[in-house]
Amino acid sequence: MRCYMMVPVMASLMIAGPALTQEKTNVVLGSSSVGGSYYMYAGGLATFVNDNSDTLVVTAQTTRGSVENARLLASGRLDFGFANGGVVYEQNVGKGQFVDAAADSIRGIAIVDIAPLHLVTFADSGIKTLGDLRDKRVSVGAPGSGSANTTANLLEAADLASAIDVRNLGFDESAANMRDGNLDAFSASSSLPMPAVLDLATSRDIALLGIDNQVAANLQEISPAYQKVTIPAGTYPGVDADVASVGVPSMLITRADIPDDVVYELVSQIFADEAETYMRNVYNAWSPYPGEGAFGVVGIPLHPGAERFYREKGMLGQD
Repeated sequence: MRCYMMVPVMASLMIAGPALTQEKTNVVLGSSSVGGSYYMYAGGLATFVNDNSDTLVVTAQTTRGSVENARLLASGRLDFGFANGGVVYEQNVGKGQFVDAAADSIRGIAIVDIAPLHLVTFADSGIKTLGDLRDKRVSVGAPGSGSANTTANLLEAADLASAIDVRNLGFDESAANMRDGNLDAFSASSSLPMPAVLDLATSRDIALLGIDNQVAANLQEISPAYQKVTIPAGTYPGVDADVASVGVPSMLITRADIPDDVVYELVSQIFADEAETYMRNVYNAWSPYPGEGAFGVVGIPLHPGAERFYREKGMLGQD
């Protein structure tokens, strides 16, 4: 089932004569729960495109995040969506949450950032390492989110999969429950700075747990999409030292059956001169690039409409 549809829009001529009918394509873009970067990206991108495109109308749809977006795309209920590279890889090869649900219809559009995994606790909690999460109440992210997927893989890599009291809450819910004493820690995958973590850090002293090299290596064996990253000192109030973490590329993806001209127009809006300033005012981590190398790692090709734009602009091969 295809989401996109043609919406007639009347454009009046400046000279005498009948009005012209110009058809716009209405598409749906999947985001995430409130408090995450995908939620902000999707809302900002929809507003920018709707204000500037003559041929597209974008509706940003709030979802649980990466896993749900990937499933909705494969089933034809979304036209575009944000998803982290670990989820895209698992869907492509049919592992993890996508056992018996592999999809070969997903195509790449752009990489928009690298999203580190945040392991958040309070500075006075006594929790200093991953191992200290044993028997603690930990929100791993909403069901269907990229955070929940990444955290499940992390706990497997750290041999903690059955050792914590798992809660499934969204970004803002996790921060609120931490503040109210209902959680000991939460995990969230998002670009920097993550709004929910920043908000919590302005009212309480937080700490971010590091991920050691062995656990990171174990995680990379689960999926080649994961990479070692650093959350720089000063990103959040009170976190005054660099924190070793793992991250995944945040991918804007679509389906193979979305028309080339629709994808081409969306990409042309993403890379319009005014788009960078606008989107960075929405969320400063926005930094799109073609990412054909990253898409190759997870096993999906660029959509032909995106590839045509990048070739015309000489942007390929710059990963």
